Amino acid sequence: MIRILLCCCLWLMPASAYALKIAMVLWRGETAAEQGFRDELKKLGLKPEVTVFNANQDRTALATMLRTKLEPHLASYDYVYSFGTTATLMSKRLLLGRKPLIFNAVYDPIGAGIVSVNKEDNKTVAGVSNMVFLPLQMSNARKYLPKGSKMLLPVNPRERNTQLIGEQLKSVAADYQWALETWRINPDKALLKTELLRLQQDAKESVVFIPADSYLISVAPELMRALNEAGIASICSIEAFILYHCTVGTVSDYRVQGMLAARIIVMHQKGTALQDIPVQYDPNPRLIAGNINRP
Repeated sequence: MIRILLCCCLWLMPASAYALKIAMVLWRGETAAEQGFRDELKKLGLKPEVTVFNANQDRTALATMLRTKLEPHLASYDYVYSFGTTATLMSKRLLLGRKPLIFNAVYDPIGAGIVSVNKEDNKTVAGVSNMVFLPLQMSNARKYLPKGSKMLLPVNPRERNTQLIGEQLKSVAADYQWALETWRINPDKALLKTELLRLQQDAKESVVFIPADSYLISVAPELMRALNEAGIASICSIEAFILYHCTVGTVSDYRVQGMLAARIIVMHQKGTALQDIPVQYDPNPRLIAGNINRP
């Protein structure tokens, strides 16, 4: 009888009485999104205990880490938070629905196979996209880049996100009088200098659209320097490129994305099923143009 009463009391206690244990699986280290995530959870009355698993952009290291460090202790976590498409896909394959997965900064979670259009398939997953809808990006960019008719899209063959973006971007770019051409980049940092010289040549008289691609993010300083030195205009789709002097970008705010991910956990704690929480987007993406906010 005492045990039953104790269980009932625990069930009726507010969520803030518990310290949620969260495994944080990151692809390229912590960003403002993770700080926003922590801050929002605390603000909303939860007490997160976060353990970070950082891949440092290494798939093999991430697979080993998930298998040897997260898997043996999975039962002790309440949630798994993942940042980026690669980390999210690998986390989902490991979890197999055993723990709630809250993803962040996944450009196209449906196209990447992380969530389904069928809600019944999303019982243990929900999250936040860093997508800013392409018509808005193109409309804003055209205001600052009125000349030229050719758009070049660097495509990393190892990144499914880039291919998805290319499929979507072609028709939208055409609506704004840009003819899209894809440009294959070899995602090998040993070849980066040669690849960037080739890009400078091939992108002359073009606008370059920089997609949400993990490899391109990892070489953002070098990539943007090469484009700017050659006088090549760029449209950047995510915040990671803005600090490196992108010409124009309409981007989701990382900190806002983290806050949205935290609110998903709060909704879930209050009884909303994850399958009933749609993918979240920054409601007020920022337009940054003319190299505003340079460091």
